[in-house]
Amino acid sequence: MLNLDPIKTQAVADQTRQAFAALDNALVDAAQLTTAFLTASQGSGLTASESQRIIKQIHDSATKIIEGRSDMVRATALLTRCIERSQHEVTAFGCPIGLELEQRETARHLTLVA
Repeated sequence: MLNLDPIKTQAVADQTRQAFAALDNALVDAAQLTTAFLTASQGSGLTASESQRIIKQIHDSATKIIEGRSDMVRATALLTRCIERSQHEVTAFGCPIGLELEQRETARHLTLVA
């Protein structure tokens, strides 16, 4: 059994939620940048090739944010496993937004497949 300090564990849980919020905000910013660029490029004289390269780079950046968020989902699952192996209830420090829904959806999908 892991001996997790509740105050430090709560700090990790809080920081995890903040990391998800930061990733979500970064993704919103990338989407808004795409919109702003498309609006600014109209009638600007940029060639289709130039604007395509810029749009692709913005898209690639957003894709990396999404991949990073996916990595955080996996990291959160690992952190949750640590709590499961400790003296604390899994929900003692709160749940990342959507974790409960994701678990229900996974069970539902497994039921649909079976």
